[in-house]
Amino acid sequence: MNTRIITLWETIRTSFWFVPSIMALLAIVTSQLGLAFDRFGADSELSVLAGFYETSPESARALLTTIATAMITVTSIAFSITVVALSLASSQFGPRLIRNFMMDTGTQCVLGFFLSTFIYCLLITQATKSFEQQSFVPGFSILTSVLLAILGVGVLIYFIHHVARAIQADNVIDNVYCELNEIIERLFPKDGEKHTAQNAAGVEIDTPNFSQVYPNQQEIHSLSSGYVQTLDLAQLQSLAKETHIAIHMYVMPGDFVVKGAVLGVAYFHQPALGCATHKITDLVRLGAHRTPVQDAEFAIRQLVEIAVRALSPGINDPYTAVTVVDKLSAVLCDLTAKTFPPVTYEDEEGVIRLQCKPVEYSGLGEAAFNQIRQYSKDSLAVTIRLLEGLSSILSFSQAAEHRQFVRQQAQMIEQIQSESLLGQQDWQDIKKRLDDIKRHLENE
Repeated sequence: MNTRIITLWETIRTSFWFVPSIMALLAIVTSQLGLAFDRFGADSELSVLAGFYETSPESARALLTTIATAMITVTSIAFSITVVALSLASSQFGPRLIRNFMMDTGTQCVLGFFLSTFIYCLLITQATKSFEQQSFVPGFSILTSVLLAILGVGVLIYFIHHVARAIQADNVIDNVYCELNEIIERLFPKDGEKHTAQNAAGVEIDTPNFSQVYPNQQEIHSLSSGYVQTLDLAQLQSLAKETHIAIHMYVMPGDFVVKGAVLGVAYFHQPALGCATHKITDLVRLGAHRTPVQDAEFAIRQLVEIAVRALSPGINDPYTAVTVVDKLSAVLCDLTAKTFPPVTYEDEEGVIRLQCKPVEYSGLGEAAFNQIRQYSKDSLAVTIRLLEGLSSILSFSQAAEHRQFVRQQAQMIEQIQSESLLGQQDWQDIKKRLDDIKRHLENE
């Protein structure tokens, strides 16, 4: 799928306006259908429809006005609760977690329900004036508004329960963890081409030297500053094949580039083909912030931010950090069996057209553990859980890169803790786990 469409969808699903707007439009359509049914029911001789219209226009208008007033009041309350929850999440878990709360479908639907019910009642109230001369009122539409008001009580109860659960640390962590798993399943499939599997196994891959094949080259410069949100790899390959050029990209999703920085280099045979390079910048989407569309490290850093804030002196919540370490350890164990994206891409004829910056297991692992290790030097519980997580990763390791990552992390933890003023028993707890890791590494 086109990366612009994917990025647009990411923006839409993390907004509070899209779902309520759709539901408001549905409310307008529903009100018109209900009024059309009322016009049919007024002329019908069916006795089952007669009970809907045994009321006066004044009573109907008063009822609709009451429901509409109640709905707009509840809507303002719901928005206030949401803003308070967002403020709490920003201060306790980090401002980047606001995106996950805004992405919550339950909250979006609740806000949309109250807003659409208000619009529905407003339209029906306005329509009752056109029925005054016909000696009947839109009974079915009024009954629908009453049912919506009754349903709104249940929705309000659900919303309060939902918000109370959403701001709990364990649920916040699990939501980010589930999203991270979805990103990994999409970006790191289990089956792939041969050279891709070698990349996942940590084997060094021979990358092409385009300058030996193509006599001309031209740098591709960024037209603005920002984070690389997406690279349209399919379009880059297609462009390279159509124009008979080769492209070497120096950036990857998640990197920050400044205006005028080199995004990559285009190699070509004829100087006239260099004019196609300006199209490449359109296939590198920059934005003000990182997104998880093609950036697995972004979701990892969200979990890390929760742990780092939990370990700060102002919060001092090591149990939250321990939970984050458990989730990150599970992610890194899962990544040992994944196929990492290829470094080079070939066309149908076997010609390498695109070379990208590699995504490495050690890079994702360091993004997950480095900051937590640094901030947890005074927290024995978190340090021990880090070592236990490394032991789990070691048991799932399938390549030298995985074992090298565990070795480096264990050595840095040992260095930090050996310089700390730990009690003898505390040091023995850490030493025991370090010795287990060293023994498993020696047996590999």
